[in-house]
Amino acid sequence: MLTIRQPVAVKFILTETTKQQILAEQRRQVDRLTAEIEQIEQQGAAMLEQAMAQGGAQAQELRERLEQEKNNRIQQREQVIQQIQQIQQMELGTEVPNMNVETTVDVHVGDDWSKILRGAEIIIKDGIVHEIRRGGEPV
Repeated sequence: MLTIRQPVAVKFILTETTKQQILAEQRRQVDRLTAEIEQIEQQGAAMLEQAMAQGGAQAQELRERLEQEKNNRIQQREQVIQQIQQIQQMELGTEVPNMNVETTVDVHVGDDWSKILRGAEIIIKDGIVHEIRRGGEPV
């Protein structure tokens, strides 16, 4: 016998409750990113004013850095908005990949290696482990 480590896919079943929780969290992310963008704009204007008083080269560098930060937040916000749209279109009951965790597996002589390679999955429904699968089959 040999013990190996193996990734385990954790998926959740999309229920109305889960869907609403995900959408609420993603909307909070959009609000947070929007607030960060506004903060960069407001603080950036004051910082630019100070930098311009000190010299043009510093002001230009600061302006570019602020624009980059703002564009990063805008890009993140757009990605979250796309995720919201995807979740809204998903049918209830869909299994949605969430994360991977790691487990150990005992491997014995005579085991079906293809089943071991297919790994394991944990299926969550409304925060409760609903099913555990190994090699694609329920345990």
